[in-house]
Amino acid sequence: MHQKTWIALAVLATAGAASAQSSVTLFGVLDVGVAHVTGEGVSRTGLSTGGANISRLGFRGTEDLGGGLAAGFWLEAGLDVDSGSGKTSGALAFNRRATVSLSGPFGELRLGRDDAATFLNTLIFDPFLTNGVGGTNAFIMLGAPIQVSNAVGYFLPRELGGFYGQVQYAFGEQPSNADNSKQGNYAGARVGYRTGPFNASLATGKLKGATGAEDVKAHNAGVSYDFGVVRPMLLWASEKKGAVKITAIELGATAPLGNGELRAQVSRYSTQPGSADWHKLALGYGYHFSKRTQVYGAVARLKNDSGAQRSIGLQGLAATGTTLGGSSSGYEIGIRHNF
Repeated sequence: MHQKTWIALAVLATAGAASAQSSVTLFGVLDVGVAHVTGEGVSRTGLSTGGANISRLGFRGTEDLGGGLAAGFWLEAGLDVDSGSGKTSGALAFNRRATVSLSGPFGELRLGRDDAATFLNTLIFDPFLTNGVGGTNAFIMLGAPIQVSNAVGYFLPRELGGFYGQVQYAFGEQPSNADNSKQGNYAGARVGYRTGPFNASLATGKLKGATGAEDVKAHNAGVSYDFGVVRPMLLWASEKKGAVKITAIELGATAPLGNGELRAQVSRYSTQPGSADWHKLALGYGYHFSKRTQVYGAVARLKNDSGAQRSIGLQGLAATGTTLGGSSSGYEIGIRHNF
């Protein structure tokens, strides 16, 4: 096509977007590193992905509908930068989020695939944002969902003096004559208060299984306070499936150091019944070359009690096995670039 035609089309598109007061943004994160994980006498070295932030490619947009109303969409696909693959069986799919929404003075109504309400606290109140060798295990204990499909969510308006919250319901879409027509249904809620340096939130939810014994119930709460020189945070999380219950307590902190941020966490995971407990220590640092580019490193160690067999793993590099009561360790060095 002639260059002048391209210019004319670009001008028309810009004018149309301005008149409709709409916007579309391309965004993403590319994060890849070199990592080493060790189990009982077995180790693995290679490239990891998402050590600081999950790699992704996304599109989001809004349109002003007038009268304080706005329509929006959000499409976000996870990536494995180490292999160039998408997160869904190697294919590029909008597995992280695919929503359309209507917002206004009443809040926001959002439909589609979205983060589960019970996942968000385990993300926000973890200094490693659940990522890399240092990230919390509190969101992968007994099968509570990270994202949910077929979801309808409502979010409170932002101008509520610091209070925020959401309710969410996702349909399992089972036929009415199925043995368990509610299998796959998820219901969750989250409420919190954030003002200045203080933030606290709690959440609860339930994912229906094929039987009542396979239902997963999740509850969690977190609190943080930014003192400027350090931001301590406390995360409590519990998941129950059948007769098994795992409870996690994580004490973490971030602190500015030089042109970057120091991160640390110590956590304990208790299993009932039995002695399948484990604990974890992690320390990391991210150096900011700019607002968009960071290099980071982290080390972590996990120790199992006699009945546990957990290992440190990270995306892109599978964990090595441990024996009952054994230990696992890992380290990584990587680079993250936002766009």
